[in-house]
Amino acid sequence: MIRLLALALAIAAADAPAQRPFSGQNAVAFFVEAQEQPVFSPEQLAERARVIGDEPEAVAADAALNGWKQCVQDALLHWAALGQGPGTLVDGAWGRCADLQRDYRSHLTRMTPGGRQAVDTALARNLARTLEEAWRPRLTAQVLDQMLAARSATPAPATPAPDRRTGAALPRGPG
Repeated sequence: MIRLLALALAIAAADAPAQRPFSGQNAVAFFVEAQEQPVFSPEQLAERARVIGDEPEAVAADAALNGWKQCVQDALLHWAALGQGPGTLVDGAWGRCADLQRDYRSHLTRMTPGGRQAVDTALARNLARTLEEAWRPRLTAQVLDQMLAARSATPAPATPAPDRRTGAALPRGPG
């Protein structure tokens, strides 16, 4: 039974690249799923481009989306030392990378699988909103992780040794 299931899954996986993911709703589903994923490596992007096939705007949209993901993460690292709260840093990253998000939306609207537009302007804007919904909690968590790591790396203030007789802390004198 398990071998039969494994064989069926292997056959389905082998047939998956042969299917064109960019026919109407499939194109939208492809990018909705991509928005939920972490940053892709160059090798993963190359494989995705192979799956996309001869739809250059889809390849460009995928690259722009991946560039946006990398940009917002890099922005958080760049500004971590400012000591701002997570909301400010995430909003700043959004602003810093807004051009890449606009490029992503623009490429989505220019995709024409089978000669038909797959994503109109309103749908592209909705996809951008779902991108924010998917990534805002992730980026906030990244900022909090950075803040915690910075706090852990900072040595705790030295506490004075207690008085041996009373056990009370001795006052610290000048340096």
